Amino acid sequence: MSFDIFAIFNIFVLVEAIWLILPAYTANGLVPFFKGKRPIDGNRKFIDGKPILGPGKTWEGLIYGSIIGAVIAFIQLLALPYLPFEFSSVALSIVPMSLLLGFLLGFGALFGDIVASFFKRRIGIKRGHAAPILDQDDFIIGALLFASLLIAIKIEWVILLLVITPLLHLLANMIGYLIKVKKQPY
Repeated sequence: MSFDIFAIFNIFVLVEAIWLILPAYTANGLVPFFKGKRPIDGNRKFIDGKPILGPGKTWEGLIYGSIIGAVIAFIQLLALPYLPFEFSSVALSIVPMSLLLGFLLGFGALFGDIVASFFKRRIGIKRGHAAPILDQDDFIIGALLFASLLIAIKIEWVILLLVITPLLHLLANMIGYLIKVKKQPY
């Protein structure tokens, strides 16, 4: 596998990366709207006496987020014939989006977020408080790891997504804070 630093700045690579990760972005962004009642960790504490994950990581969120990923993939499939040729040919060059890939992207995004929450609790960062990098790229790494079970992930996508996601994440969190879905603007 070769790597071309200039390929990262190619608009087609950006389109490919965004098209691929859209189910993960959507799943991660919409889960806060679902107020789950059953925490994944069952409100148990880890051996250090701190919550394993905390009450914000629920089974409902994990299930809904995974389904959201599949639904977004389905919408992408439906939209593809109506997109401009240049865009649709780039989108098709990665892999036709499938329900399974969308599900894995959604599940992987939330799994990455869950893993980050575990580590945040271990180092004493409370729920809702910022943890640079852990809060922005955790879901991207999880989504891409799970997607890699079905498709080859280009290194250009990884680098591009790890760079642009923190900026998009900050913007989305600020909007979530303004519409009172998030308690913190970061």
